[in-house]
Amino acid sequence: MQNIWQQLSNQISETVAQVGRSIVAVDGRSGHTSSGIVWKADSILTAAHSIRQETNIRLIAESGKSVRARLAGRASAMDIALLKIEEETGATPADFGTTNGLQVGQFVVATGRTRRGNIVASSGILSGVMAEWHAGRSRIDQFIRPDLTLYSGFSGGALTDAEGKILGMNTDSLLRGKPLTVPASTLIRIGEELSAKGQVTTPYIGIVTQPVTVPETIRQKSGLAMENGLLVMHVEPSGPADVGGVLLGDVLVNLEAQAFDSLDDFQDALGRRGVGEEVTALVIRGGQKVELKIRIGQRPVR
Repeated sequence: MQNIWQQLSNQISETVAQVGRSIVAVDGRSGHTSSGIVWKADSILTAAHSIRQETNIRLIAESGKSVRARLAGRASAMDIALLKIEEETGATPADFGTTNGLQVGQFVVATGRTRRGNIVASSGILSGVMAEWHAGRSRIDQFIRPDLTLYSGFSGGALTDAEGKILGMNTDSLLRGKPLTVPASTLIRIGEELSAKGQVTTPYIGIVTQPVTVPETIRQKSGLAMENGLLVMHVEPSGPADVGGVLLGDVLVNLEAQAFDSLDDFQDALGRRGVGEEVTALVIRGGQKVELKIRIGQRPVR
């Protein structure tokens, strides 16, 4: 009769083999491979930092079959790239799980594939599970930090739970070289947007601000409860805020009735709105409250 150690070992091996059917090797920068997750029959999600060319990208699946792919879009701030293929790889689309309920200390496995087509794995525990966070101006639904080794070529591969569900995509480029997992919900959301548009639209109104404390006399005079706001230091000419009537020196105190204590709060409030949506902004101007209507734009590509 097998002991518990043998049973656990066999289960982990079976899980790696199962997940491996949805993992491909990705050669997107002249011989230096990463890994990728088969999202749909014609779509691969991988680490954007590992893709240096837009065409003639080579994928190697479990069968050892090599196929060509092209870059369909990338969200560099979240290290997500979408690849499209025109021929079958023989790989199985990923079985994504939910990251709701993840707890620090849970056992997880990272899976990747080598340039020779071999499946590889690394295991550990979750050392950090927290709420959503921002990579630049992009929102990642959850902060998931596995305590394991991402060997060369593992970026773009999968993090798997004890049930064999793929929790997200591993990368070592978002946290100063340390392992981090982009959750499945973010992968799918960004994958859909890249598939439809080829890029991720970032809400933008065209201002530069800095946090300030709203003086108590002004709060009392204007009937405001919040103590902090954002002083407008620059308004981009012809940008959404400029068109909406925002002036240099205004103090922005809320957006759609959501107040901010920091720039992160403001970016969070803005990030929850869609490009083209009209929002109400409340500013303090000369000690008086002024409501402005601003139509959110898309951040220009620099």
